[in-house]
Amino acid sequence: MDSQRVEEYLEVIYVLSSQGRPRVREIARRLCVKPSSVVEFLRKLSSEGYIIYEKGGRIELTEKGLAVARDVHQRHRLLAEFLESIGVPREIAEEDACRMEHVLHPETVAKIREFLESIHAARHQG
Repeated sequence: MDSQRVEEYLEVIYVLSSQGRPRVREIARRLCVKPSSVVEFLRKLSSEGYIIYEKGGRIELTEKGLAVARDVHQRHRLLAEFLESIGVPREIAEEDACRMEHVLHPETVAKIREFLESIHAARHQG
């Protein structure tokens, strides 16, 4: 399975779970794919142990899926914050963060985190 696609699905399920019960149609809308494609991919995620999926019903992250989803979502938030801090408009920052979260090296993400933490620390000191 394409790891970027796995991450995209898991993050959407994670976000939707925080707002209620994830539904196939909403996942399809957010990922710009057909509901039938979502069902097919949910079956794959289920067989890989990332989610619990019952046709027409429950879509729930397993511990394995939750760990991946949280990590991706945290990277997304961090990258969006970084982009906004350098003047990128929010909508574009969100779009770019969505792409970047899947391709940046973990060391790059760590350095961006350190940079933002140093900015936050400096703001609180002065």
